[in-house]
Amino acid sequence: MKRFVIVIAMILAFAMCAFAAQYHSVPIGHEAYRIIEVAVVRGAIPPQTDVKPYNVNVVKNLLSEIMSSDSFSPSEKNQVNRVLEDLDSLYGKTETLDFSDIFKRGYFRTNLPNTVSIGGNAKFDFIVGRTTNDSNVLDVRTGIKAYITGDLFDFMSYDLNFLVNVDKIDTKARLLTDLQIFCDGFYSNPFNAEDGSERLTKLVADGNGFNYGIENFSEISLSFKDDMFFARFGTLKRDWGPGYNNLALSGAARAFEGIEMSIKPSSWFNYSVSVGSLGYVSLESVNGVEWPSEDMEHKTGKYSNNISIHRVELGPLSGFKFAIWESVIWRKRFELSYLNPFTIYMFAQNALGDYDNVLAGFDASFTLKGIGQFYAAFSMDELNNAKILSNPRNIVAYQVGAKFNPRILDFSELIVQATYVTAFFGSHYEKSDAKLFANMPYTTAYVNKGQNIGYPINPDTLEILTSFKTSFGKGWLLDVVVKDQMRSAQYSYKTTGTDILTPMNYEAYYAGDCGRAYGRYYKRDFFANIWNNAVDLEVSVSKKLESFPVTFHFGLISIWDMTRTFTPENEIYAERLFNPGKVDFSSDWQSTLTVSAEFGARVYY
Repeated sequence: MKRFVIVIAMILAFAMCAFAAQYHSVPIGHEAYRIIEVAVVRGAIPPQTDVKPYNVNVVKNLLSEIMSSDSFSPSEKNQVNRVLEDLDSLYGKTETLDFSDIFKRGYFRTNLPNTVSIGGNAKFDFIVGRTTNDSNVLDVRTGIKAYITGDLFDFMSYDLNFLVNVDKIDTKARLLTDLQIFCDGFYSNPFNAEDGSERLTKLVADGNGFNYGIENFSEISLSFKDDMFFARFGTLKRDWGPGYNNLALSGAARAFEGIEMSIKPSSWFNYSVSVGSLGYVSLESVNGVEWPSEDMEHKTGKYSNNISIHRVELGPLSGFKFAIWESVIWRKRFELSYLNPFTIYMFAQNALGDYDNVLAGFDASFTLKGIGQFYAAFSMDELNNAKILSNPRNIVAYQVGAKFNPRILDFSELIVQATYVTAFFGSHYEKSDAKLFANMPYTTAYVNKGQNIGYPINPDTLEILTSFKTSFGKGWLLDVVVKDQMRSAQYSYKTTGTDILTPMNYEAYYAGDCGRAYGRYYKRDFFANIWNNAVDLEVSVSKKLESFPVTFHFGLISIWDMTRTFTPENEIYAERLFNPGKVDFSSDWQSTLTVSAEFGARVYY
């Protein structure tokens, strides 16, 4: 008891040195991040950590620094000021005690003795369109959120919330790699039970009805010594890396519950670590293709995994930044090696018997003041020899890109990026071990709630992406994204292409000299085996009202999908089906064009 009292006293004494608490996470995708990235390119602020989200305190300090710079126009400073006002409204200390203030802001807030806010918000989105196959598109998303947020002791912030979403999902509305699922666990419709179950178990191209799902993004955050040490426990989206979505943790991935911390003892060194629990979405298939999750009515628990990830960032030279990271997907169990924030996961995996799935990678970026920021990233699942491009056992991913600031309108950002993920990346064969996991099948693929944790494309895919975002005064935002995704079927043993459920047959690789390049596998030839090419254009315009916290948005989505059928020349080796790298393609390409309009609104966001 005496030790406990001493520890609590030390924590409270340390907290007295901290700044006023506003350590809530600023959500991934908030316009503050674009402003900060543009300011880095212009040289108004130094390069920042690539571990997001930032907390409110960090964002407000950076925006205040931008306001004091001479590198921005009056209209750009007006926009920064609006963002600061929005952050103060959502996370600040302004009290709302009478009905008119509550109606205008969407929450009730008091400051004595600590700041506490109780409120809610709402959203709705519609996508309506048609395909050249005479199929209609109707995707409807609605949601209501209730929350309690507050600050404690000048070093802690908390956010308790839940969302109820009612969605009608149309798988044709977006690229399947951008499929949006807004539920934790399962979608449900008690009035439209299927096969005796009220839970949605599969998504089809047409005919998905309305279902409701519940989400939670609660968190508690602590900061000490001006964010020199920061810790967070919560469910949130994370984006680790310099690109538009990243190889380690992608901003497009589903949120997971995690404990994380960052240590920043100097301006050029940052260490971040996160340990999280991965989850399920109760779906068996999407458009007839197996979904990397399970129907919860018949689950085996094979996706019951945790994730540990850490990252070291170094930036001792002006404009240059280098980072190295490592992650591991591990079966849910009590494992000290993966809970230790300073463990090297590769060593731990080997010492524990190689049950788990480790990835590692590095990235670097260089900022030329006034021109742009250039970056490159590399990640490896397996690295067998120097023949990185041709050896299928070299299971890797690459990303290169650049961010520019065209001097048009306000805080314009142009991103050009290429990402290539080889076959088998992030996947893991299914296995069972009676001694360790009670004879239950398991796989440690890099998925959470059925979707990729890393970059949102299938393995054996090359994506070329261009993004342009800008503001043009008084709450108007423009967002244009163009993607070209090319998929290879070389190592797919399914007629639906390679996905994260396509593991390598290692026994076949080490089968000896079979007259092929690598055991029973042929050498990699991506461009000769392309079976699907999808080009996606999305244009969105939004307007936030000045008199009331409502944001309207409308846009256009156009998807041109070109596909040719193929027949994989499968083999069986060591009792496992695999494709050694031979595919027979049809000569005809089939194309489908889908054009849709999108519109919606956010209230009290």
